[in-house]
Amino acid sequence: MEGKTLEADVTIIGGGFTGVAIARELSRYQVDVVLVERSGELAAGASKATLGHIYTGLNMVGSMILKSVVLAPGTPLTVENVHDTKALVNQWNEEGFDEWRQILVDLGVEHKDTHLLIVGKTEDHAEDFKKYLMLGQMAGGIYADFEQVGREKIFALEPHISKDIQTALYAKDHIIDVFPPELVIAIAENASQNGTRILLNAEVTGITKHQNSQSVQTTNGTIKTRFVINAAGGWADKVADLGGSRDWGLKFNKTQLMFLDRRLNQFLNGAVRWPNKPGKIEVLERRIDNIMVECGTYDPTDNPGDTGTMREDMLKGLAIGRTLLPGISEKDVIAAFAGVRVFNTRTPGDHIVEFPPDNPLFLNVIIRLPGIIGAPPMARYVVEMLKKAGLELAVNEKFNPIRKRFPRIRGASIEERQKLVAERPEFGHVICRCEEVTEGEIIEAVRRGAQTVDGVKMRTRASMGRCQGNFCSAKIVAIMARELKQPLEDITKKGTKSNYAG
Repeated sequence: MEGKTLEADVTIIGGGFTGVAIARELSRYQVDVVLVERSGELAAGASKATLGHIYTGLNMVGSMILKSVVLAPGTPLTVENVHDTKALVNQWNEEGFDEWRQILVDLGVEHKDTHLLIVGKTEDHAEDFKKYLMLGQMAGGIYADFEQVGREKIFALEPHISKDIQTALYAKDHIIDVFPPELVIAIAENASQNGTRILLNAEVTGITKHQNSQSVQTTNGTIKTRFVINAAGGWADKVADLGGSRDWGLKFNKTQLMFLDRRLNQFLNGAVRWPNKPGKIEVLERRIDNIMVECGTYDPTDNPGDTGTMREDMLKGLAIGRTLLPGISEKDVIAAFAGVRVFNTRTPGDHIVEFPPDNPLFLNVIIRLPGIIGAPPMARYVVEMLKKAGLELAVNEKFNPIRKRFPRIRGASIEERQKLVAERPEFGHVICRCEEVTEGEIIEAVRRGAQTVDGVKMRTRASMGRCQGNFCSAKIVAIMARELKQPLEDITKKGTKSNYAG
């Protein structure tokens, strides 16, 4: 590709949730789409380091409670004062949640409904819960679909959480849990099978405007295109400067996340958190794979790639986590990292989706959290904007929304395992013992597009267990080198300048 030029109707910059969702929506039409990603794998930024909640109801009421803190003294606590129904983020979240279950089935993505307990032990917590209940009843519908429960119900649901807890707000199925990188990759795979081209290791270095087109220069070649969509997440400001003017900036907050050893999964069944507080998050969740601890403060950073952690922060987060689940300790942590959240400076409570005044072919799509929930309606909105700007949208009669489910040994029945091994014997050869990932799954990941060690990890979870790849990484790299027909020293962890060996 280097030195060559591709042609496209639309070029999407950014391979996270926003970019791939738009790509899949565009693939419903006869539109030539290229998606470029600066890293060696998709979901390399904020889309990877997130809690993985597609949520509604009680969690949304908690967000309203947070916004009430900034109300002027004397302002009544009403839904209208803390929930802007005209904001894109709120419109898309409400519309998007109901769509996701069918999309996840279509894409063959593992997911589960998760209950939520917002717990309390003090009189202050009890007073907070009155506000939650009042706002929920005012909002109605799914926002009112939760109840306050006592200790008997709490410990029937979560027998291992702190015995100091006296009361809680309970929502049965307001959360759909997913493994975020798997979902991003599944959406991208479906877009690809419907015609989208994806370029990795393609950092955008320049954009040249022509009369009715643009040239996007990347480190992996040039794309001559009519429309450009800026879905670059934490780097969207830099990309925006290449394509036109802007009257907004970006600011970033980071927070501590930890994964616990799989052997602790038995101690938590759903999501448990303390009431929402400004600048803090205090939640434990039993995900599909491991228990995730997201406890600590939202700390400002100037770098969207600032995912490093300090042991001091990890210990503080664990201390908060133990107030919810006393049995966890430092030795149970198998991975720690930071998630970076992106906000625009013009309307930090909402998204920005607009063409700059000096480039009607360059669309900025600047998404704040939560970005996953509203991604389907967001993508339709973007496509409609492109249509109004002149993009012809003839229906792709061959569009297929179904992606073949990724074959896994872990969690499969005896009969399913026997069938897999009979068809492909490599599914009987376990490579990653911690996560029970076989050679067959690694081969399947490569055949589906994994070009890096992280790409295999995000598709299979290989090397995500207790040993964090110390026992299996060399075997994974050897299999990748064989399947990709590359020298072992050319295999990278995450793309350019991250060679695994040599």
